[in-house]
Amino acid sequence: MLNIVYHILEFSCIFVEKALIMKGFNSYLNDWNYSNIKKLIQEKGECQVYHKKDFFIRQNEISYFIGWVESGVFQYTYIDEEGTEHIVGYAFQDEFVCDYSSLMRGTLSLVNIQAITDCTVYVVSRHDIINYWEINYDTQHYGRLAVESLFETIYKQLLESYCTPTMRYLKLMKRCPDLKEVIPLKSIASYLGVTPETVSHIRKKILLNQKS
Repeated sequence: MLNIVYHILEFSCIFVEKALIMKGFNSYLNDWNYSNIKKLIQEKGECQVYHKKDFFIRQNEISYFIGWVESGVFQYTYIDEEGTEHIVGYAFQDEFVCDYSSLMRGTLSLVNIQAITDCTVYVVSRHDIINYWEINYDTQHYGRLAVESLFETIYKQLLESYCTPTMRYLKLMKRCPDLKEVIPLKSIASYLGVTPETVSHIRKKILLNQKS
């Protein structure tokens, strides 16, 4: 049973690499029913502090840990073959932070994950996650459900990538209400794939709608 889960996980991670590298890279993980994993991280994890500009993982390194963000914000960036940096995701308070594909497959990370504020994170190793899934049938079953949830959420994330920049901005703001104070305008524009002027226009439009 557990071997089947591992094979599905590997296929899922390959799919993630192909489908999501430029489309909201890691937010699929935060859509899981993750209460058990969250509890595991908080109970077994080590509380660590990352200062602004510290890296959780660098691109082309292997990720051995997953974190639960107690406070702060991490930014995911991908550097393409031409050396251009793309902002592909964020991890906010009460969300997971990791390169899931690298973590589960032991492959090189596709992204840099860097603190853009001071962050407090509970960190647990891949070894502890795998051991948790091997405890009994119930935890193995949870692993399978997690994989199924991953597939479903990847599909939803791909559809979301075709939403308007305004809708994507609103979704981002829902995850981080103080977005304007935390993330620079230029970075948000890069993430949405628009100009800073467009982001300013989106903000004004949202403000007008709130007043009306």
